[in-house]
Amino acid sequence: MSATKKNFWLKLKNDFFDRDEIKIIESHPNGKDYIIFYMKLLLKSVESDGKLFFRDTIPYSPHMLSTITNINIDTVKVAVELFISLGLMEKWDDGTLFMIETQNMVGSESKWANYKRKERVNKKQIGQCPKESKKSQIELDTELEQETAAEKFEKLNEMLLKKQISKDKQNDRLMQLEAQKKEEIEI
Repeated sequence: MSATKKNFWLKLKNDFFDRDEIKIIESHPNGKDYIIFYMKLLLKSVESDGKLFFRDTIPYSPHMLSTITNINIDTVKVAVELFISLGLMEKWDDGTLFMIETQNMVGSESKWANYKRKERVNKKQIGQCPKESKKSQIELDTELEQETAAEKFEKLNEMLLKKQISKDKQNDRLMQLEAQKKEEIEI
């Protein structure tokens, strides 16, 4: 594995299938297909922080999504609209589809794990001789704790900002739906 490559994975909570949005999706005809499609999109967006792009430049069209996920084009179209209406996905002005939950569900290799892995490789290369470090273990641990605290603070800020943005977008959606209902009533 090269030093620049990072391993990502998708973390599902135990109650994923008990969530209201998922139950609503499953209750639709072809609901199970929609869930499988949703999971495929989450996995596809892991390395791009939730954005769905072909080769990092072209937003996916419904036909492209149908092809890469091996899901029927009609199912893709209905599912995308359903995901948008439930707040699981956004469609930006440039056509980009954004998976809202991806950033909260992504795991990746930590700096400490990367450091330890490199240290084990170096230890194997030089044999069983202990590797001397310029810093003591206590200094290394202190540095790591400082980095970890800063990372936690940064992640917390990002998460709070994302939640607020998500709430604002949901409020906008609700206001749009109410306006549509008023227009329908007036007609």
